[in-house]
Amino acid sequence: MALAATVFGAAGAAPASADPAPSRYPYSNRDVGFSEVGWDFKTPGGISDHLDRMQSFVPGRTPIIRAWTDFHTYASKDSEGAVQMDFTHLDRTVMEAHRKGMRPLVTLFGSPSWLNGGHLWTGDSSQDPPETWLPADSEAWKTLVDLTVQHYGPPPGSPPGTPPIVDAFEIWNEPNIDGFGKYDGVYGDDGVIRPGDGRYDTAADATATLARYWEVVKIASTEIRTSCGQCYVLAGGSAGLGAIHGDAARSPSAWLDWGYAHGYKDTFDAVAHHPYSEMNEAPDTPKCGAPWENLFGPPAEDTPGQICGELAALRDVMVRRGDADKKIWGTEWGYGLISPNPGWWFATKRDQLVKGVRMWQALDYTGPLVLFSYRDSKGNQYGIVEEKGFVKKDVALYDDLSLAFTNPDLRVPFKSQSGIGGYDLSDPRDRVVPFDYEHTGKLDHLLVYRPGTGIVYVLRRKATAGTERPSFETVFRSTNGIGGFSLSSTNDQIISYDFAHTGRQDYLVLYRPGTGIVHVVGHASDGSFWPVFTSTSGIGGYDLASTKDRLVAYDYEHTGKLDHLVAYRPGDNVLFILQHSAAGPFETVVGSHQGIDGFALTSPNDQVIAYDYAHTGKQDALLLYRPGAGLVTIVGHAAGNTFWPHLISSNGIGGYDLADSRDRIVAFDYAHTGMADHLAVYRPGTGYLDVVRHDPADTYSAVHVSHLGVGSVGWFDLRNAQDRIVAYDFGQTGKPDHLLLYRPGGRAVTIGTR
Repeated sequence: MALAATVFGAAGAAPASADPAPSRYPYSNRDVGFSEVGWDFKTPGGISDHLDRMQSFVPGRTPIIRAWTDFHTYASKDSEGAVQMDFTHLDRTVMEAHRKGMRPLVTLFGSPSWLNGGHLWTGDSSQDPPETWLPADSEAWKTLVDLTVQHYGPPPGSPPGTPPIVDAFEIWNEPNIDGFGKYDGVYGDDGVIRPGDGRYDTAADATATLARYWEVVKIASTEIRTSCGQCYVLAGGSAGLGAIHGDAARSPSAWLDWGYAHGYKDTFDAVAHHPYSEMNEAPDTPKCGAPWENLFGPPAEDTPGQICGELAALRDVMVRRGDADKKIWGTEWGYGLISPNPGWWFATKRDQLVKGVRMWQALDYTGPLVLFSYRDSKGNQYGIVEEKGFVKKDVALYDDLSLAFTNPDLRVPFKSQSGIGGYDLSDPRDRVVPFDYEHTGKLDHLLVYRPGTGIVYVLRRKATAGTERPSFETVFRSTNGIGGFSLSSTNDQIISYDFAHTGRQDYLVLYRPGTGIVHVVGHASDGSFWPVFTSTSGIGGYDLASTKDRLVAYDYEHTGKLDHLVAYRPGDNVLFILQHSAAGPFETVVGSHQGIDGFALTSPNDQVIAYDYAHTGKQDALLLYRPGAGLVTIVGHAAGNTFWPHLISSNGIGGYDLADSRDRIVAFDYAHTGMADHLAVYRPGTGYLDVVRHDPADTYSAVHVSHLGVGSVGWFDLRNAQDRIVAYDFGQTGKPDHLLLYRPGGRAVTIGTR
């Protein structure tokens, strides 16, 4: 685990005269794990081979391996009554995972009779096996925890500052249900648990079980932190659904809230949760009356005024209790994948699993997500592969879930279901244009307009402080157009453009294709807009006489300035390049009726965008494509008025086939480098979204893939045919490194970035 040791050492740097203290390993919701059952490996090569297969499933990730201590089987007392633990069985997993550079998560669980108050295996069907009883002997429990933490500390002989083998401990498994959490007692008003009747009763012993669990957490937490200051302690009532018998007081959120109310806030570092949905429910299915019936469920902000899933209920408790900085770890999750089911059923489960991963990763309060499990075993059919390691009958299940876990996803700093900045986006005609309103060189404002109505707004991101959520406000509003352009036709179009050759897209080009009407409008310091160019007969020799005409800002002269215009007419093979010069308003520098460099604009579906092909920070290449046909050509501008092709393809780009007429491409700065050198390729109405990069070998590859009809940017699923995407400088950094996804007529807006 050399890499992990390096991370710890760097993070915990100290003066040379002192031993460096290990620092915490950074966990995030991009971390993936596996919680296995049985460990009676059927795959050739035993545990080593099994772990290798897990790693192959999530290439590029460092998997978390969740393993249980099973104290009920491996803990004992010697002849003198001293507590001891045989780690041989657990070491098979933990030490081999550590050797391979994986990260073990140990669940402290299990209760032999001498620890739980004398509960033994019996023939009485009302009495569960002893491991389900919570520890009653606090000193013995303390000793077992200490033995485990010491055993999995830094390897013997390692230098100061070496991290422990295990740095995350989960306190018990699903303690809020009968199957794993029992305690016999009566919880008094004075906070003391007194002996019960010797048997467990769900109703009578519920509060005593709850109180004893949090005592167990406190004891374990104290021991763990004494020996391992950088270790994570996870706690919580992690189960629900039917197992809590409809008792809301036993839901994970109520279980957690009781712990906060009774002073246990500082005994854990993260909340352990098992975000299962019912077998036939999707992870975002709302359960507003009983959120524990979907332990995943939609987040609270997507169901205003109510909580419709247990994950949102947990978050609500943490926020109300002043503990919003802690994360919720999904330490067990999945669907039972039963092989005899038909193919459509497997496809549904595949989509639900992938959707769950994307949803989990889009939240800012989640930690690692642990899959239950990678492989079937002992009647468990939650595995992605069968017991002997064979891929289940739906190969796409394996491939698509692997992609969901390993492809870089898009982080979501803003989302709304009610428009943005006071603009409701309630009309299918609505359009959004990023715009440099304040002349800063940043496309950090949004012009939103509704052609045919005269309505146009300019929005900006409001300044926020602390943990305040990002929001937007209106800085300009009009119902009769802008800068003298009425916006009274449904055909009206607007783009931002560098009219003054300053490197800033702080002017607007407004035009009405089919009429020749075009205005170029600037913004004054008093908030007004004024026309710097108007025409009723086109622009620079281009007549704008067809309703198919479109304008695109373009860096023709490789200056880093989008100060030229590409005017093109798809279906008629027409493409002009126009420039604004001091000698006159606009003039044609390229006028073609034969397309450009081999791309014949003969289809009405043809599209043109400017793109930074060479990774120079200049959008000085043109990407021309024909959605529905797979045709893509990228051309660069050479000496004079000549162009040459960088790419000619008839089967799409970077693995995206462009086989649907709805496909669209947007150039943006995926890598936060200041270069719009990646391509977002998407298909509204389906959920398809890829991010494609131009590789050093002059090939193209996808760095982000969502191709299951379940959107991958937060909660925006791209399932509506009206959905659109633009590149936007949300961070006000001068980089168009965010994607703004919006649904005109549907009010939804999401902003995502890498």
